[in-house]
Amino acid sequence: MNLFVILQVAAPAVEMAEQTAQTASEESYLNLVMKGGWILLPIFFLSLLSIYVIINKWLAINRLGKKDPVWLSRVMELIHEGKTDKALKFCVERPYASAKVIAAGLKEFENDDKEIQEAMEVEARQQINVMENQMNWLGITASIAPMLGFLGTIFGVIKIFYDIAKTNDLAIDTISTGLYQKMICSGAGLLVGIMAYAGYYALNGRIDNVTVNIDKESNEVLKAIRACKKGRIEA
Repeated sequence: MNLFVILQVAAPAVEMAEQTAQTASEESYLNLVMKGGWILLPIFFLSLLSIYVIINKWLAINRLGKKDPVWLSRVMELIHEGKTDKALKFCVERPYASAKVIAAGLKEFENDDKEIQEAMEVEARQQINVMENQMNWLGITASIAPMLGFLGTIFGVIKIFYDIAKTNDLAIDTISTGLYQKMICSGAGLLVGIMAYAGYYALNGRIDNVTVNIDKESNEVLKAIRACKKGRIEA
């Protein structure tokens, strides 16, 4: 019975000790990261910029590149029926990149096929440019963030040897402590650079898929326009 009472009394104390140890561990990690120096500030800024660009562009590309076979079949049906005005209105109401490209071609319906194709190509380039906008920031971050990390480490090593020259103290704990603190900069820079690099190529892959889809759908509509014009001439 006494043992049971002792365990009941000791349990809250053990739990409190575990929580305190966990808090101390978290604080030590935070303090360790903060010892990386001022060079972590631009690296942190680049990480926020990369996260914003990746999320923003991913959502925008998903919106512009959404596949909607029902919409495309309806546009093709209206073109075959000769209702190009309704088909144009139907395209303008959609936020898809391919819809904007097809709308540009339908606006030139009364002109020859070459002008229709050129109008589609111009609009396609504009839509691709919209999707690629801000992507250069990811490329810049992927290149600069690791360099900033290495720069912070170099500054740290210079400071360590400067302190050694001033104090004439070659204590290994002083050297190793200062060195691993400054290596935090390299780790942070590489982490941000890898994130930006991966985001850049993932987004480029999505843009390539959307571009292929734009080409496919615009070619199908162009064939439908030619067939509609041919039907008018024969009639």
